[in-house]
Amino acid sequence: MSYNVGLSFMTPFYLLFYAYFYGKERTTNMLAFYAFYPLVLYLLIFNGYAYFLMPGFGITSDFLNKSYLYFIFFDLLIIPTFVALSKLLNIDFKYLRVLERDRKFGRIMFFTNFVLIAYVIMNYSVVVASRFFNLYYAGHIITLIGYIAILYAVYSVNRYADEYFENERRKENRRHLDDLEKYSEQVESLYETLRSFRHDYTNVMISLNEAIQMKDIDQIKMIYDSVLKDSASDLKQQKFDLAKLTRVTNMPLKSLLSSKVAEAFDKGIQCHVEVEEGVFFTDMRPLDLITIISILCDNAIEATVLADKPKLSIAIFKMENQSVIVVENSTKEASIDVAPLKQRGFSTKGTGRGLGLANIEEILFRYDNVTLETESAQHRFVQLLSITPKEN
Repeated sequence: MSYNVGLSFMTPFYLLFYAYFYGKERTTNMLAFYAFYPLVLYLLIFNGYAYFLMPGFGITSDFLNKSYLYFIFFDLLIIPTFVALSKLLNIDFKYLRVLERDRKFGRIMFFTNFVLIAYVIMNYSVVVASRFFNLYYAGHIITLIGYIAILYAVYSVNRYADEYFENERRKENRRHLDDLEKYSEQVESLYETLRSFRHDYTNVMISLNEAIQMKDIDQIKMIYDSVLKDSASDLKQQKFDLAKLTRVTNMPLKSLLSSKVAEAFDKGIQCHVEVEEGVFFTDMRPLDLITIISILCDNAIEATVLADKPKLSIAIFKMENQSVIVVENSTKEASIDVAPLKQRGFSTKGTGRGLGLANIEEILFRYDNVTLETESAQHRFVQLLSITPKEN
């Protein structure tokens, strides 16, 4: 049986060419998927109509080939079917970009692409062979096999994606519990420090009172120089900045930041924290927010320990209607070219360690209301994450 599928033999190569320029940083698996998935879906819909639906109305593919008007109408009928079938298969292309570097997912995509390409080859083989042989039922069989294979392949992709993100949520919950435990330890440490200071301060006041009663100026001066003179700086110790994190309304974010600030303290980094009250982050998935902030803090800590004066600043505030998080650190270099940092694999810390900011870019791709601004100057590296409320 001979029929016009509406696409030339060069179509897969056109789509592959387009997919390459659509995402030059994509893996080979994803490029092949972007090229062949829409083609196969189109062919399956076309063949499904041509072999199973249209014959019931007395319309054959030979008739379609001879009537361009009917062929155009038939093509237009495919478009809504394509959209409906895509929604039914439920592939989220934005999340595929997050998964494409996963090794197991790569094997699943390799199998999926094998199915897609095999169907395209079989489909066009039937088209050519039907010019010389009667392959009417072969077309039926190949179409049915194609439907079964593509449904199984898409099911495998969706199932693994669900498992992957469920595992990520579990990891995040475990990480949140660990951070919460560290945060509790820090709060307990602050309480013990304040209680000790209050006890010592009471004893000092008693001694000072006795010296005043005795009008012993030398004793008063000694108490001031040895104790009170340094009390102000003791109260301004960096770890008291942790108390400001109590204003953070998002508990996972609070736990994460307390953990990162405590880590910075342990590495001898001077930290400064500012948190404005009433800042909420409801317009971004908690897992995505925590992942981004964790990467920013890790990069900041790694970079600033190499600086002459290690410093880390974290600020959370409202700017107009936006919720803003700023992570700033000192750097060894006077300035850093920020453009290459977002390329996968590039890092100022060495080969193979530049996945952080690239991962952030993958996450931000899913949000129209979230932006990340990066700048570097005068031995300072600043990252500003802005979240705009979504319109209802």
